Amino acid sequence: MEKLSYNCAIITAAGSGSRMGSGIKKQFRPLGGIPVLIRTLGIFMESPLIDSIIITAPETDLELCRELILQYFGDSPKPWKVIPGGVERQDSIFGALQSCPEETDFVFIHDAVRPFITLSLIEELYAAVQDSGAVIPVARLKHTIKEVEGDLVQGTLERGSLVQVFTPQVFAHRSISLAYARAFEDGITATDDAAIMEHSGYPVRTLLSSELNLKITDDLDWFYACLIIDNNMI
Repeated sequence: MEKLSYNCAIITAAGSGSRMGSGIKKQFRPLGGIPVLIRTLGIFMESPLIDSIIITAPETDLELCRELILQYFGDSPKPWKVIPGGVERQDSIFGALQSCPEETDFVFIHDAVRPFITLSLIEELYAAVQDSGAVIPVARLKHTIKEVEGDLVQGTLERGSLVQVFTPQVFAHRSISLAYARAFEDGITATDDAAIMEHSGYPVRTLLSSELNLKITDDLDWFYACLIIDNNMI
């Protein structure tokens, strides 16, 4: 695929990993002998569509993060840097957006604990963002979704119009930067970057993608991740 822009990947690795029982933060935990963060970074290092990478990490783990990256990618010519994350994910992303090279056209914002990203998904998202300026990978829901209050059902949501959302979410750098600035001015917090864009009125396109692009959040996710590795499903 021909690359016509400068693209920066932002990898969010500043989480505390508090929902997993291990004493090692999940982004640094070995998965099949390789730290989760390194598995994730490997695809972005390999992709010819990504020009540079910014990794957000906990303040206390900046050196650990840099040492791991140097250990696995020390000979890579692709520029990268590790910056301290903020109190919330939203703070981390805003800081990373301000750290992108001035020539950045598009940003790929990805969770460090989604190690099963593929080169083909990066290519598909890049192709889609050229026209829309904002695209996110999604998958259809398989289960019925209920709205509840306490332990009582309040209603059933129409599954056909709902999707589950993954990363990387890809945006025009200028647009997402402006949207983040407005969100902070308006006191808006959100669980994903697309919601920040939605608040500013930007249209966000969806791209159907694989459910294997899971986020390792708890011990059950870790179990599934190990199965994916053991069975060579990626």
